[in-house]
Amino acid sequence: MSVQLIANQHRQVAVDAIAPAAQASTNSEVLLAGSEIDARMWRSIAYTIAVITAGVKWSVYGANASDYSDEQAMQALTNVAAGASGTYTVAQAPYAHYRVKIQSNVPDTPGTATLRGIAKG
Repeated sequence: MSVQLIANQHRQVAVDAIAPAAQASTNSEVLLAGSEIDARMWRSIAYTIAVITAGVKWSVYGANASDYSDEQAMQALTNVAAGASGTYTVAQAPYAHYRVKIQSNVPDTPGTATLRGIAKG
């Protein structure tokens, strides 16, 4: 994660952005490496996933413990077809920590997904 200033002629907004490397899915739900967002100093978060090859299911989890021992599904596994994208946003983030997990849509047919995330406010 890296804090950046996004600006135009009218205002500046600080954001925390993530852009992990593309990752292949597996038959079981696994963490998309680098997807973690620490939302404690931000009000809202957003994720966008883009699926490059075979379809992928994705889910978003929130937790208050930094080790995710109390994580709750914010978005259940949702299908994203190859060549498509999906988003998750929350305006008033109720949890301190967020992360994304992915799983193959079809067993033994891994899909490749890229993720972008942002926290702001």
